[in-house]
Amino acid sequence: MRVVFVSSPALIKTIRISCVALVLLGALFFAGIFTANSRAVTSTGLPLSGITVVIDPGHGGYDPGVTRDNIEEKNVVLGISYALRDYLQTGGARVVMTRESDRDLLVLPTAGPKKKQDMKHRLFIIHSASPDLVVSIHANAISAPRWRGAQVFYNADCETGKRLAELIQTELANVLKNTDRQAKPGNYLILNEAGVPAVLVESGFLSNPAERELLSDEEYQSQLAWAVYLGITRFLNTPSS
Repeated sequence: MRVVFVSSPALIKTIRISCVALVLLGALFFAGIFTANSRAVTSTGLPLSGITVVIDPGHGGYDPGVTRDNIEEKNVVLGISYALRDYLQTGGARVVMTRESDRDLLVLPTAGPKKKQDMKHRLFIIHSASPDLVVSIHANAISAPRWRGAQVFYNADCETGKRLAELIQTELANVLKNTDRQAKPGNYLILNEAGVPAVLVESGFLSNPAERELLSDEEYQSQLAWAVYLGITRFLNTPSS
């Protein structure tokens, strides 16, 4: 089933809930397992059963990321990450988030650079989870307000990461219908050190007034997360050529 997002928030929510319910009911029926704890349900009918995904919402705590008109990157990407987590868990995946609130990853006071310690602990969480893939969520901003569009980055030395990025980029274009950007290589620590296929999703430009308004909207965040989820599902269920 292909879900097409429309402009009515109520209709979007109804469609999403209906689809989730159908997936869960179908999985429970064929598995023959009924339990109050959704984490105990196992079924080959779930597209991401047995898969572990780490979601890394960028920034947090002392570090707001890019900011425009009091809209902070750290809050936008956390909203997108929540929605992505829910989609992935509904699909049967085990999800680990590097942060689930407005906090940084400074576990102990440090005399050194804060960002370095923050990134070190993000990587510790990633490696400890032994994931199948990693998705880091960010938002962009530059001086020129005209630029816009979500874009996915990957480690140039990782062919599987490239394929994941391209599939997510395709779904972002199909679902959001407001970006013609292409996936491209990027030199980011999370991508370089994850040890598994990893992508960094720049969800859009907070420096673009129209896109900033969209990225602040919960329904748009959910649409963006849905596109990322579709790309992940295609990656995991489509043999590489």
